[in-house]
Amino acid sequence: MKLRSFASFVAPSVLLMLLLLALPLATTLWLSVHNCTLQMELVTVQQTGPFGAHPVTTLRARTGADGQALQSCSFVGADYYRSKLGLDAATNAAPGTPVEFLAALRFTMLYIAGTTPFVLAGGLALALAMNRVTQRLKGVFIAASLLPFIITPVVGALAIKWLFRDNGLVPHLLSQVGVDLYWMAQPWSAQLLVVLYGIWHVLPFAFIVFYAGLQGVPQDALEAATLDGASRWQKLRFVTLPHLMPLVVFVTLIHLMDAYRVFEPVIVLTQGAFTTSVQVLTYHVLLQEANPYKASAAAVLTVAGIAVLLVPLLRKTWKEQRGG
Repeated sequence: MKLRSFASFVAPSVLLMLLLLALPLATTLWLSVHNCTLQMELVTVQQTGPFGAHPVTTLRARTGADGQALQSCSFVGADYYRSKLGLDAATNAAPGTPVEFLAALRFTMLYIAGTTPFVLAGGLALALAMNRVTQRLKGVFIAASLLPFIITPVVGALAIKWLFRDNGLVPHLLSQVGVDLYWMAQPWSAQLLVVLYGIWHVLPFAFIVFYAGLQGVPQDALEAATLDGASRWQKLRFVTLPHLMPLVVFVTLIHLMDAYRVFEPVIVLTQGAFTTSVQVLTYHVLLQEANPYKASAAAVLTVAGIAVLLVPLLRKTWKEQRGG
């Protein structure tokens, strides 16, 4: 392919990636190392009331000739990063810094470790089981299996919350067998509920990807293994799984990126009472502290964390592609 043809082919994709990925990331990085404050001034205005007008001194933002509020911006470097990581002793007592960030990072990693193996194993098990279902029933079972993934995350999290709340169906059924467990009242049970929701919501995605991959497994290799006396487990291990390994890497990549940014189930199920993820902490800083610059530093740290998690898988994929 000529260079001109290749450039014309990839130019739209590169342009979209620059506009939708590179530019927002560069803007976020710029915000994270700067801090802007409004220029305030004392003004005296006439306040009119039922008993006449009287002067009142108040503080308001200074405006320029165009009517826009004036800001003073300064370069703060890595100050917000040190604050979020707890490296700045002056911010140790500030809310949302060292202890909360490390706790959020710890739960985020726990969520990733608790969901990824079950998503992969459960998705593969469902795909193998579906591959043996009769053709007439496959459509119904596939549609039913995809429902958790189709449902909006907030709606799905609300449904799980209503099932497990103190007066919900699950605690009521458990109480009938002598188990009194209040899922929303304890840290470990609330965190377990978030992990269970993550598995329930993402499992259909892994299932449909693996099921599609099973349709491409070479039948001649399976037949040859059968003639050689291979057991079902041996055919799965030496024929099916090697064929599905690129899909395993793909599902793992997608899930790692989504799991590191877990947000909806934490907000809906616990409201941050017993657990906080990195993404929720960024949202808290932006909303509660009203500091987009500090929140940008947390967002950059989130992107860096995702990159660190993806490096081993990306290296493995790169080596496989080069080995061809």
